[in-house]
Amino acid sequence: MLFTAFDIEEAITKAKNFYKCDEKNLKIQTIKKPYRRFWGLINKPGEFRIEYIEPEIQEEEIEKKEDGKVQILSGKIQVTDPSPEGKYASIIADDPNIEVYINGKRTSGIAIVTEKDRIDLKAKSIAPSTVIKVDISSDKLKAILTVEKKAGRKYFIKDTQSENSIYIRSEYEEIPAPNVTVEQCISELIKANVKMKFINIQAIYDLVNSPVGGSSVVAEGIAPVHGLNSKIKYLFHNSNYHNPAFETNEKVDLLNHTIIPTVNIGEVLAIKTMPAMPGTDGESVTGEIIKAHQGKDLPLKAGSGTVLLENNTKIVAIASGRPILRNGIVSVVPVLTIPHDVDVKTGNVYFDGDIVIKGNIMNNMQVESKGNIIIYGNVNHANITANYNIEVYGNIIGSTVRAGISVINYLGILPKMEQIHAILKELYDKFSAVKPAKYSQISNQLIQIINSRSEKLKRHIDDIKNLSAILADEDVKKVTLILNKIQTLLLHINTDLINNIDQIHTVEEDVNNFIAEMKNIYDKQANIIFHYSQNSLIQANGNILVKGQGCYQTRLIARNAIVFQQPSSLVRGGILIAGKNIKMGIVGSPSGIATYCKVLDKNGKISAVHYYDNTTLNINDNIKKVEHGSTSPDYIENIMQGS
Repeated sequence: MLFTAFDIEEAITKAKNFYKCDEKNLKIQTIKKPYRRFWGLINKPGEFRIEYIEPEIQEEEIEKKEDGKVQILSGKIQVTDPSPEGKYASIIADDPNIEVYINGKRTSGIAIVTEKDRIDLKAKSIAPSTVIKVDISSDKLKAILTVEKKAGRKYFIKDTQSENSIYIRSEYEEIPAPNVTVEQCISELIKANVKMKFINIQAIYDLVNSPVGGSSVVAEGIAPVHGLNSKIKYLFHNSNYHNPAFETNEKVDLLNHTIIPTVNIGEVLAIKTMPAMPGTDGESVTGEIIKAHQGKDLPLKAGSGTVLLENNTKIVAIASGRPILRNGIVSVVPVLTIPHDVDVKTGNVYFDGDIVIKGNIMNNMQVESKGNIIIYGNVNHANITANYNIEVYGNIIGSTVRAGISVINYLGILPKMEQIHAILKELYDKFSAVKPAKYSQISNQLIQIINSRSEKLKRHIDDIKNLSAILADEDVKKVTLILNKIQTLLLHINTDLINNIDQIHTVEEDVNNFIAEMKNIYDKQANIIFHYSQNSLIQANGNILVKGQGCYQTRLIARNAIVFQQPSSLVRGGILIAGKNIKMGIVGSPSGIATYCKVLDKNGKISAVHYYDNTTLNINDNIKKVEHGSTSPDYIENIMQGS
């Protein structure tokens, strides 16, 4: 009787239950082996013929049973059939390189075979190959030849012993890849337009004789030789420098610590040390001319107070004063020295060079310099502006003092503009990626995005407008112009998005240009040094150094650091804002005057000798309010001494 089961033990169990006997009384013959593949994911039951044998004749029957045999000899299959009750021979065909056909039909997996079956075995073969490739480098100065050799394989059938079941297995012999000749390689190079005069025959010979092939540079063109620009040597200091007499034993007035560079008539200020050198063109491996960069003649540029001599190779001073190099132009600007007060009699002072004032600056006066300003007296209810450094030896009372371009722009306006630019760029990137045909399908999503971003933009605009109250008039005009463009854009995209996507991109570029211009302006830092201030606004596009008593109810704003040099310096009330750090003496007062100190950098630091109550410390919007007084161990005395 036939039993189906996934293994012989299961078949025996079924037969024992069916015949109600022991296993020794059963005769078992496998008709079809169980099928199991892919780690047991696919199972098929086998077939087993199991008959009941009377105990007295079982041994005799077993002795007569003989299984079938199969073997491979010299690539041919030989099959021997079993005795009537023996197991049939089988083969297992799972080698991908051998095709097995039984009676003309291709077979895979387990198959029962008999002497009557016609069994054909066909071994596969893989042909060898050699490929020649030519690549030209991106600069067209090299040709790279690649020879790819792939060996072939000739498979044959592996012999086996005579077994009831065998696996059909293959072995193979490797077929070497065909060789290539130097002539074949040259032919491929010429097809790629490589000129014969650049081909290296020896490099090709070495490559074709390699048993595994590879890549090699087999042709090189002529690289261009670029020219050199002319060179200029400047023979003067372009900025103030420390008085070297302080490094000697000479007796020096302490007020003469800084030297402003000056020159006299006839001094050579600049000289051209090397003329421009021409370049030489090159040639690519394909015969194309590669143009060389020609050296540029950098002309000497003489500004006011100077003249060109000796065939325009020297700049010589024709006036005495301070030498300046700006935008490549050498000029001599006299230093303006005012030996008395700046008041109604003198009028407001505007000067392109440095200004030295030996008296006071009186009420409502204005002093502006495109260079540095030194004031030996007091500044009383006046406006002082310099493109570079400002130093005040007296007191600053009720005045506005600014060194460099407005630091409010850098610390306040610039971060807000960068946030606005990020929002506009995000809007343009999202909306430009949506095809017009899909606007109607996602209109609600677009409206939600616009509303969300519009609210953020409006908040940033309001913040900038609030900061504009303490900007210079010229800065207010620039900021207002860009804000008007943003507000107009918001009005348009809220009513008609589809036709204003390009306008988003235009305004985004305008904001980006505004940011780039602002960063470029702030590359040059300017510092302020003073001793005491009261009820004033002092801002520096660099550092603020307080050398004396300190300040009272003053707003100090610095791009980098605010440093009170003396541990006893007082900070009584007011607002201090710095980009990186603030170092102070005694902050606040016993009566609890409100004093606010803020550092914008998250890695910044605020330190002082002592904090009184009602002092607020803010580092990157992490706020701490002093309530019971505090003594700080972090005060570093003379942190900027000598600066």
